[in-house]
Amino acid sequence: MSPLSDRQSDAFDNPAKMACRAGNIRVLREAAYLLWEDGERTRLRCDWCELMGATGLLTLDLLEREGVLAPGGFVGIDLDPARIDGFRQQRPDVKWVAGNLYERLDAPELANVGVLNLDAYGEVGDPSARGDFALLRGLVRGGLEKFGELALFWNQDLDSVVRRRQDRGAALRRHADAVCRALAGLLPRRELTSEMLLPQGSEEMIDGGFTGVLGAFEVYRGAAGGHRMANLRIVLR
Repeated sequence: MSPLSDRQSDAFDNPAKMACRAGNIRVLREAAYLLWEDGERTRLRCDWCELMGATGLLTLDLLEREGVLAPGGFVGIDLDPARIDGFRQQRPDVKWVAGNLYERLDAPELANVGVLNLDAYGEVGDPSARGDFALLRGLVRGGLEKFGELALFWNQDLDSVVRRRQDRGAALRRHADAVCRALAGLLPRRELTSEMLLPQGSEEMIDGGFTGVLGAFEVYRGAAGGHRMANLRIVLR
């Protein structure tokens, strides 16, 4: 496996990325209660939805090794119909959707989603992604209504914001702000605040090269020369 996390070559097959995938399952077991079949938290009662890219099958393999999926409880989605056709031929026993996630929210394959893994190397604070936040509300609302919870994992490129002459810490703060605005009014018990997701003062640590966990974000990279990624993990209820 390549030691780097490289968004340009879709290199999701590296030790740091596999550790991130395993971390998603760990947080799901620690923080989610209503998405599991029973109190042992061994098997989900909802579907896991994954943005596939070239290596999404690695996530499916890990989930199956861990034994957490409900029967047929995986939904893979990708913009490339040919890629989805290839996945479907390999694994006809799970669900596949070709197209833009936000344009396929009414697809029957998405009706049982309780875990949403937006595992794409988009850029933190990318202006073109602003519309995604509003559309995200539909998926979150559906999961909350059906299961009482929805787990959201959102992996984005942190270091690439310097190409737009932005500070990394400030960009991640704006991302946390935008997530909270997008989810405002959806949660029955509380409203999220930016500081819940990213503790006050985190910006300086991030600008200083921090890797590790800050609030709901894990900041990681595959090697010293790789881009840092910011993976948001939250269980909404």
